[in-house]
Amino acid sequence: MGFRSWGYLRFCVWARIAKKPNNEHLTNPLNPLGVHVSNSRKINQLLDFCCQDVFEILDANRERAAAFLTENGPYADGFVDFANWTLDGNENLLRYCIDASSFSDLTVILMRTMAADGEFETEELEEAASLVSQSCHRYFWLGDYEKYDGGMTVEKFIKYYRQWASDSRWMGGDFEEGAVLSPFKNFVTLACLVAHSIEPFQNYAKCFQLIAKTILSQGGWSSEEKDFYTTYVTDHRESEDALSKVLSEENRLEDEDEVDIELLEGKSKALAKGSPESVLAEGLAELDSLVGVGSVKKEVSNLANFLKIRQHRIAQGMSVPNQSLHFVFTGNPGTGKTTVARILSKILFGFGVLKRPEVTECSRASLVGGYLGQTAIKTNETIDEAIHGVLFVDEAYTLSQKNNGMDDCYGREAIDTLLKRMEDDRDKLIVIVAGYPELMNQFLSSNPGLQSRFTRFIHFEDYHVSDMCRIFNGLAEANNYKLSQEAKANLAIFFNLAYANRAEGFGNARFVRNAFEVAMGNHANRLSMMSDLTRQALSTIEQDDIPFDLTRGNQGPFDVSKSKWFVKCPKCEKIRSVGLAFIGQLVTCSCGLKFRCPWWNLDEKTVDNLGGYQRHDRLEDFLGLDAELIDAGVAKSGGKD
Repeated sequence: MGFRSWGYLRFCVWARIAKKPNNEHLTNPLNPLGVHVSNSRKINQLLDFCCQDVFEILDANRERAAAFLTENGPYADGFVDFANWTLDGNENLLRYCIDASSFSDLTVILMRTMAADGEFETEELEEAASLVSQSCHRYFWLGDYEKYDGGMTVEKFIKYYRQWASDSRWMGGDFEEGAVLSPFKNFVTLACLVAHSIEPFQNYAKCFQLIAKTILSQGGWSSEEKDFYTTYVTDHRESEDALSKVLSEENRLEDEDEVDIELLEGKSKALAKGSPESVLAEGLAELDSLVGVGSVKKEVSNLANFLKIRQHRIAQGMSVPNQSLHFVFTGNPGTGKTTVARILSKILFGFGVLKRPEVTECSRASLVGGYLGQTAIKTNETIDEAIHGVLFVDEAYTLSQKNNGMDDCYGREAIDTLLKRMEDDRDKLIVIVAGYPELMNQFLSSNPGLQSRFTRFIHFEDYHVSDMCRIFNGLAEANNYKLSQEAKANLAIFFNLAYANRAEGFGNARFVRNAFEVAMGNHANRLSMMSDLTRQALSTIEQDDIPFDLTRGNQGPFDVSKSKWFVKCPKCEKIRSVGLAFIGQLVTCSCGLKFRCPWWNLDEKTVDNLGGYQRHDRLEDFLGLDAELIDAGVAKSGGKD
């Protein structure tokens, strides 16, 4: 494996524990390791960029990537099986595995670099722990590593390394027992082959050379460390040269043979960024990633099936029915209507219905002028912008509403102009109108032409309690916050009260975002009174931060210490109640299945003074989360639990 053996590295780490560094001087509450975090953050950002780049290439070209894996490529032992399993999974699995693989590679280079001169120095261990602290979130979806959350000290780093070095699963560090050596480097190599580009590897090399340089620069460079770094950079250059030769050879073969061009380049060109195939894949992935909106997903999926068969019939020279593809979206604000309109435009473009995947968003103000005659001009100009794409008219009912019992002649002119253009440009334009359900019914009834042209309806239900909890948690994770157990419990109660008391016009996702922003403000106000600001405090939302003042009655937070929560095992289907400590955590059912426990199914009898609380049960909300992903990761990643 080059450099020094893993047995030697393990011996060094084991021995280092007996000689713990003196940490009495580490007093900075914002940085408990006492080192600058600029390099840590920069490296984490570089890793994020590299991971995202590799993910986008492989996710958009899964079949092509799998084809490269069937050949004898420059991959480590076990990587082909690991990569095939990953590519067969969903978008989340691919993204999680790429992220976790980058952390595995990070661990490898940290240990190799620190062992370069035969001694693990205090400064090097502290800097390594700092680097790991910024990036270890990539490993937390592997549940048995979740315990290292909340900052990384030198002692925690050593404990982490011990566990990782004895982990024989694909992304572990026991390479002699089945773990894949440098899995992220292998993913990067695969991405280069798929994309016909050396750039992903160049970015990888820059990132990991910076990691090595950051560690080696602690306490000055010894001659051994200089030799190590020179060899490491040389290895990267040699790997880059070899990969470039492979790509050049493929290009030469393509130039010599037109058939090769179709086979080797056709799919990659078709799946290039902006192509119908890649945009379609992107749209379907975005649809799948939406929280809630199950009925909307079903309607759009049905449309995608219809368009797919339509495309096949056209390819076979068969006639296709001339059906209207104009839509009416109904629902309260914040239910995702605009988001789904954008996704729909990508799907329509992907199946060749439209020539571009853009959405032109407008409202009454974009269509109606200040005087009769000007409205037709403004409406036509807006429609011209949307030609060959989608025109999305939000709150379309405002065009037909009466003013003091009088018809709106300006709105009527806009509707008449729109109807004429929908007929004249029926092969160039898709129109989506959106608004509140009852008001949209009145809008369609105001003109017979509207009823005949808008024949497809999608209703957006209000987000459920579990949906809002997931959205809030997603916002928190995206902004480097996490919720304590008490905060999760109180947040579920908070959203239940908001859902129970909602009225027409309930903000849904907008309400969730507002709640998150108020919670961040509450968090900041609470911490401003504290003198000792730890990293954990800065990143943790507590129950006192939940904005109960946004709900009627201004209740909360509640004492949830004795609360019980319902969960249903996806495998054996047994329903149990669990305590506060288990919600949102990985659990193992008696049937052997691992899953994450949901945290929104409260047994209201176990919390006192819950005035206004109502159960809004949906069967799917009881099911354990991520069971398929977690179970697959345990079963296939080396077979050890």
